[in-house]
Amino acid sequence: MKAILRLLTLPIRFVITVFIWICALIIKISGKVLGMAAGLLLLMALIVMTYSVKNAVMLLVLALIISPIGLPLVAVGMLSVLNSTRRLLCFR
Repeated sequence: MKAILRLLTLPIRFVITVFIWICALIIKISGKVLGMAAGLLLLMALIVMTYSVKNAVMLLVLALIISPIGLPLVAVGMLSVLNSTRRLLCFR
């Protein structure tokens, strides 16, 4: 019975696995790019702080959101949920 279920879910598991690989690559690349962008926003916030604290705080919040502890961390969490779903379909 388990062998039949494994064969029936094989295409689904394959598609999910390929999707996980693609998403992991995108997360890795975007983490690097967004990390550099967050650094630039931090520098801009320090420069802007000399004449407008409100705008500097907004830049700092934006830098925090796009930094590796912001949106990329949410994406990694969603990817781990998808990976857990794939493991559940293995019927071991």
